[in-house]
Amino acid sequence: MPDGWPAFSVLTFGCAPYEALEREWKWAEEIGFGGVWVPDTFALQGLADFETWALLAAVARTTRRVRIGSLVTVIMARAPALLAASVRTVDHISGGRVRLGIGVGDTPEDADALGLPRWPARERVDRLGEQLEILDRLLRGETVARTGTYYAISALQPATPVQRPRTPIVVAAEGPRAMRLAARYADGWVTLAGQPPKEWAGGGGAPLSRDQAVAATRERADRLTSAARDAGRDPRAIRKIALAYRQPVDPLTSLDAFDDFVGAFAAAGIEEFVFYWPPVADLRERRPVTEARRREVERIASARFSGD
Repeated sequence: MPDGWPAFSVLTFGCAPYEALEREWKWAEEIGFGGVWVPDTFALQGLADFETWALLAAVARTTRRVRIGSLVTVIMARAPALLAASVRTVDHISGGRVRLGIGVGDTPEDADALGLPRWPARERVDRLGEQLEILDRLLRGETVARTGTYYAISALQPATPVQRPRTPIVVAAEGPRAMRLAARYADGWVTLAGQPPKEWAGGGGAPLSRDQAVAATRERADRLTSAARDAGRDPRAIRKIALAYRQPVDPLTSLDAFDDFVGAFAAAGIEEFVFYWPPVADLRERRPVTEARRREVERIASARFSGD
């Protein structure tokens, strides 16, 4: 696992106005968060005003300390050579602070927004596997010439990366096939804290209870450990990350809520915790975060972040 990975990070949607985003990134860094993630989506109305990797270049120039990355880049929008170039660019701009989060995506509306076909689930995982094979090498600065089922590259020789041996790759995976890919290629694995993915337009299933979500997370973490051993890797080399997704209580609303969430999922093996900030409800309503809410997050950071 690379040195300097944070324990607590924020996920910030790319919403206009841009100046407000800059203020939030700086504030998160100032109060002690160790990471800033930007989601990659095209279909969430009001939450996807800017392109993710262009925005990450801006995060790199706005901040000085935090790790930055995509949570997660959706493969349907990008060929691996283009994605590798985006990652390499931000790697150099940030001085080696970027992480590539990558996954198959869980909202068919993203494909619709781009005018692309909805790939079947099996094809999406197959494509993810090819992408990871290519990206693992391109992000090391290796020359790659390859023809696969879905992607072909002709003797592409990229520049040397800042981070060695390459930019860390974080794979979003819930199912067994994607988990095996994470076990083979990933420096980090990100999960939805045990909750079933929800299709934003369709509503999805009901969230699990806290005990059920923790149990599901523990089961997936154990499955990743087994898959890593099967792949000949040390499971400790794969950082386990959870997004505070579909939580009954936002962990950033109080110190008690924060401790409850972090304590429960740390016991299930999670090492990094990612929180929505600003709160999604505020973004959807285009309203500013209240000063009381902001002060509470600062109190949590002061009490619980140490050297993050």
